[in-house]
Amino acid sequence: MQRDEAGEAVDDEKTEQTMIFLGMHTGHDAGVALFAEGELVAYCKEERLTRKKSDGRRLLLDSVEEVFRIAGVDRSLVDAVCLTRMNLPLRYYKKTARPMRDKFRRIRGATRSLAGEMHYLKERDESKLVREDRILEDLGLRPDAKVTFCNHHYAHILGAFRYTTWDKDALYISADGGGDGITYSAYYYDGTTLKLVYGGDDFLFERHEKTSASVGLAYQSVTKHLGFRPNRHEGKITGLAAYGKPVIGADLISTFILKEDGSFDSRFEDLAELEQFMFETKGGLSKEDLAASIQYTAETVVVNWIHKLRKLYPGTRRIGMSGGVFSNVRLNQKVAELSGIEEVFVFPPMGDEGLPVGNCIHMEIETSGLAGLKRSPLPSVYLGRPYSGKDLFDEAQKQEGFTLHATESAADAAAVLLAENHIGAIYAPFGMEMGPRALGARSIIASPTDRRLNDTLNERLERTEFMPFAPYVLDEDAKRVFKVGSNNWEACRYMTITTDVEPEHQDQIPAVVHVDGTARPQIIERTRNPLYYDIMRAFRDLSGIPCLVNTSFNAHEEPIINIPAEALAALRDGRIDFLVCDQGLIVADEKYLKSLSI
Repeated sequence: MQRDEAGEAVDDEKTEQTMIFLGMHTGHDAGVALFAEGELVAYCKEERLTRKKSDGRRLLLDSVEEVFRIAGVDRSLVDAVCLTRMNLPLRYYKKTARPMRDKFRRIRGATRSLAGEMHYLKERDESKLVREDRILEDLGLRPDAKVTFCNHHYAHILGAFRYTTWDKDALYISADGGGDGITYSAYYYDGTTLKLVYGGDDFLFERHEKTSASVGLAYQSVTKHLGFRPNRHEGKITGLAAYGKPVIGADLISTFILKEDGSFDSRFEDLAELEQFMFETKGGLSKEDLAASIQYTAETVVVNWIHKLRKLYPGTRRIGMSGGVFSNVRLNQKVAELSGIEEVFVFPPMGDEGLPVGNCIHMEIETSGLAGLKRSPLPSVYLGRPYSGKDLFDEAQKQEGFTLHATESAADAAAVLLAENHIGAIYAPFGMEMGPRALGARSIIASPTDRRLNDTLNERLERTEFMPFAPYVLDEDAKRVFKVGSNNWEACRYMTITTDVEPEHQDQIPAVVHVDGTARPQIIERTRNPLYYDIMRAFRDLSGIPCLVNTSFNAHEEPIINIPAEALAALRDGRIDFLVCDQGLIVADEKYLKSLSI
């Protein structure tokens, strides 16, 4: 609904085009998205503001105010707030399944899962359970704004659907640790309808999916068993798997029962029984072999699932993926290499941080219908609040201990330092990236020519990693260095998939090549990030090396850098040797500038 400066409704032909939707996910990895005129105009993950990893679990997120600042939109113009069915404070409920206990817990700020309450009360209409007026009041939105809720997995699916332009024959799948009663879902797009194949709200009310049937939960269990943090460090298991053998892979796969309709069952009643099987009955494995076993299991279970779904929909030629399981880049490569699959796409914020976007897309469909949804490739992931190189220089000048080198040839200067094996970080004149990957707005960059860089940089960042760093490469060089094509090009823009490295380049860039000869490249076009592109081109022209290392600009257990002060603190702490931005270079030790003839 379009409104004038006084907030009054304006009845004109542009009403549908000017709708503004606020999307929120308030669980772990909480975040907020803002849609205006059918486009994603701002995004913020809560941890980037609070500096607490995976922060969330509350309605009043700092990210709400941040997306309004980013987009320059007044909250009074919001037409709808779109939420997942997460925990809500008891004061937001009209009724709950256990009212007597609530009376004693209310004063302690207790919350209840909306999905859980819907399940217990067998109520499909959220408005009959929730005080929407209190949500709107607490968020500072108009009292006539709409409150909607979206199924967890449908929100995942919609992120991938909105940002692909496949006209038909497309399968969209999600898999994660669970949401709204299930851990998998699948939809098929025939050109006119997005048909539910598996999943949906029936699992909240009528069906039951065993936790032991979830390969995502099994992967989390292995992560925890090996001493890492589940729902956060699964990538370490993927890397560790390359050093082991899938000793019990076949045994684990046999516990997952895939039915003819594409649904899952398990030999075990619950996750605890599956864990006992993995760690006790089949226990005694090395860390490497257990990691390899669960990685092999995840790849095989998902690929078998896709085969089953393609039997149901044999026209499938393209696959869109979302949900935390598809943060597994090796698994994604297996999907892309399936016979008859022309293209895959992984929604860049594939985990729960992507749900706010899906929630808004759900509202777009509710408003305009599926046919009215704007679909296009994702134009940018740089959706945080933009900070310029001038902002970075101004902040550095306020502090002591930094030397600033202003130059119009920042890319050339950075390339010289990188060729000398110094480690830098780019602070591009954009907002921070949406999703878990650093993609050139807040990235650490380095030469990939020495495999020992992995140990050196991990030590400086206090990380424990088993997978080599990822490379980034110019679009004009990508095909001669990596096995990329139409099937995985778009996925490679967002570093969501591994690919084989061409044999003649493997020894040239050892710091980014995995044990199995693959890498996780980011393909970059100049129009998307000129400074990032120009640094790579200058380094290539100077050294003959076609890639640079790109890893996220953060130390261990820290969120990715956001504001200028955080970037400078990392420089001061010795995480990196220099900062590069569109204004020039910043160092904490002048020795790094000697080779620039300053």
